[in-house]
Amino acid sequence: MTAISSANLLAPSRVDSRAVRWALLVALCLLSAGVGRLCYLVRPFDPDGAMFIYLGKMTAEGGRMCHDLVDNKFPGVGLMTSAAWRAFGANWQAYVWLQFVMMLGAAGMLARTASRHFGKDAGTATGLFALVYFNFNLAVFGGFQLESLQIFFVTLAACAAIEVLCCDRAIDTFVVGLCAGTAMLLKPTGVAVAGALAIALAIRHRRNLPRLFPHDAAMLGGAAIPLGVLLIYLIGADILRDMPELYRQIARYAAGTVWQTEEWLKLPIVLLMIGFPFVVHGFIGRKHARLENPCYFGVWHIVILWLALEAAGIVMQRRMYAYHFLVLAPPAALLFGMIPRKARVESLAAALVPVAMLSIYCGSISFQYSYRGDQTRLAASDYLAAHTRAGDAVWQDEMMRLLIETDLKPGARVPMTFLFANDDEAPLVFSKMIVDDFDRIRPKYVVLQTDLARVVDFQRHHIKELGDVPVRGENFEIGWARIADYVHANYVPEARVGHETMWRRK
Repeated sequence: MTAISSANLLAPSRVDSRAVRWALLVALCLLSAGVGRLCYLVRPFDPDGAMFIYLGKMTAEGGRMCHDLVDNKFPGVGLMTSAAWRAFGANWQAYVWLQFVMMLGAAGMLARTASRHFGKDAGTATGLFALVYFNFNLAVFGGFQLESLQIFFVTLAACAAIEVLCCDRAIDTFVVGLCAGTAMLLKPTGVAVAGALAIALAIRHRRNLPRLFPHDAAMLGGAAIPLGVLLIYLIGADILRDMPELYRQIARYAAGTVWQTEEWLKLPIVLLMIGFPFVVHGFIGRKHARLENPCYFGVWHIVILWLALEAAGIVMQRRMYAYHFLVLAPPAALLFGMIPRKARVESLAAALVPVAMLSIYCGSISFQYSYRGDQTRLAASDYLAAHTRAGDAVWQDEMMRLLIETDLKPGARVPMTFLFANDDEAPLVFSKMIVDDFDRIRPKYVVLQTDLARVVDFQRHHIKELGDVPVRGENFEIGWARIADYVHANYVPEARVGHETMWRRK
């Protein structure tokens, strides 16, 4: 009787201790996700985020790519982000929260799908992995980015693809096409999960082709809706004829990438970082195998193929910035959950806590270097708002935030001289475009760095595509000299605001 009573007294404490450990692990993963994303609340309108938001603003207001703005993006980006602009306008915090909520939703959808088809252990592991890696600060690199939007839609497509493999319903294949086609509006690589499913279905039904046709038709029908909307927009805005030249510009941008030893090491390093939790979770929990789902092996095939296609798409972009690798997180999360192991707090903590802590640390560093008190508006925005009228045009290098905050018109089609790094001739081509637009549009103000020569010299030697290609670097300086000469001849310096000078048209 005494032994039984002691056991009964001790049992609740063991249960409570296990629950506390689980609660701490989940809380740490949520904290990692929150810090990794929300630290950008204090860095309003970072250059990439401001570009995507401005593309949405321009599209919503009737502007056209290639005519009102030139960038290394297809018009589908502005079409997608125009919905966010209509909803949030110039409210930066709303954009950051939007993507954070979308990532929480995407992680939850993956976890639910894994739980339904592979068991609760798989759902738990998938969800925690997704929380950490969808919001890994080094890969997030900004408050509003295309890769996060892409993850949301490809995750919807992946969940539907698993339903197709397990239930063989054409309606689910339609959803795959619809979501993948929407992701393609952001980046062509959004088709990866649909491509993986198409290959898997072709292999599964290779001896029964009539069964394959309904799936193919459903997938194409789903993809035709967003792509058809894009086509209608391109025709209506009269920019369909500009797409071949825009494609060539983007191709030159990719081809102009400088590949060195570290470029070849990026993908292996990322795969090692993603693979670390697999090794830890698979090794520590190796004695706790679980039964496999009947459609398990079909899902293995599609998820591995999806991961491979995403990796190939990243390499094909050539300029493999850290945020490009974020799209590997959804297939990796599913693979992690599909490891035949029980979801034990010890093994999952050992696998995910180091990465979560690294993300928290990087997020805190980003917060430390980004926070400068009240950053709700640029000082240049306040000055120009007080000295311009509605309809006036202005130009500044990386002027997207300026245009968002002031609602002024762009003084040139080229919004930032980052485009000068596209290829060897790009500085000459785009600087001429800027000067020609200055003559045509006659912007009231041009905002330049006060010590422009020092800034140009710094960029020339610290932007890799300029510093490692002498011809391109020299043309970069020539392009900036052309802009400076035009401004000095046609504008007068009116005021100095911070490190910038406001040049007013004579």
